[in-house]
Amino acid sequence: MQQASERQLDKQLLWARDEAGRGQIEARVAELLAEPLSLDAAVQLALLNNRGLQAFFDELGIGEAERVQAGRLPNPGFSYGRLEKGSEVEYERGLHLNLARLIALPMTSRLEGRRFEQLQRQTSLAVFDLASETRKAWYQAVAAVGNFSKLQQAEQQTFYAEAGIGLIHAEQARVRSREQLTRLLGLWGEQLDYRLPERLPTLPKSADQLPDVERLAMSQRQDIQAVRLDAERLAQNLGLTRTTRFINVLELGVVNNRSNEEPTQRGYEISVELPLFDWSGAKVARAEAQYRQALNRAAETAINARSQVREAYHAYRNAFELARHYRTEVLPLRQRIAEENLLRYNGMFISTFDLLADAR
Repeated sequence: MQQASERQLDKQLLWARDEAGRGQIEARVAELLAEPLSLDAAVQLALLNNRGLQAFFDELGIGEAERVQAGRLPNPGFSYGRLEKGSEVEYERGLHLNLARLIALPMTSRLEGRRFEQLQRQTSLAVFDLASETRKAWYQAVAAVGNFSKLQQAEQQTFYAEAGIGLIHAEQARVRSREQLTRLLGLWGEQLDYRLPERLPTLPKSADQLPDVERLAMSQRQDIQAVRLDAERLAQNLGLTRTTRFINVLELGVVNNRSNEEPTQRGYEISVELPLFDWSGAKVARAEAQYRQALNRAAETAINARSQVREAYHAYRNAFELARHYRTEVLPLRQRIAEENLLRYNGMFISTFDLLADAR
């Protein structure tokens, strides 16, 4: 999971499972914060320092431990008893092994393996979600800086009394976007004084062409892979439930009874729970319902994924066309109007306030 995520994102992932790992992360964070925070640096910082992602890594460690535990043989049990009857003293010793757990060991081991794979998919999904959210937050934070400079603040405060309201709203937007980025990066204390670039990157020459975007979504989206694994895990669980529905308790024991008046008794005993009242029909029905629920959720996720990726790609193309239109049409026209108004002002055809209004 880690290698695949690092390869796709071209970023480093570290799990701070001890002080050495945390120290390595803090050193890398300090290095990234030493320069103005570029987009790539922001994504790398979030992947290293976001505590929510570290919690996902911890959950993955828990799942791995449970998977290993599920593959181990059950421990035997030992019992000891002492009974007195007058002058007769009787000792009982027993060695028990849970046969039901032993029989189900291969199935439970496979189920825990499936669950661990699902945890890996969920963690990968969290990694990509964090990278995506960090990119969005970085663009919003940098755009908020560039769209309302100190010069614009001074002009607003000087010429318009209502500029104070706009200033408050702009400052609020700037703080909100920066704090959202800060939360995703996991920064606090002295790290809060990080720097952002003065402006956004230039617009690319053309938008990406993705004619098979739906197929890519179905093959690469982590949430689709996660629900598929969940359905497979529940199918395995359904088979296990049907197999063990009548073997709720099945134990094999070694018996050793010793008395001070009789020879030692040795033998074995098998105990089984009789399904007189509970035939496990409800347990099987519950497993079947969970499996059908997983199938329906998998179908819903696939349908939603196709729709979401079509919507996202359409929004991406529209945003690119809109930005290109502003760059090639609107802004040059605005600049031309400003130059013409300056000429008209120099010729004393318009007043100072008209020129300031146009500049605003």
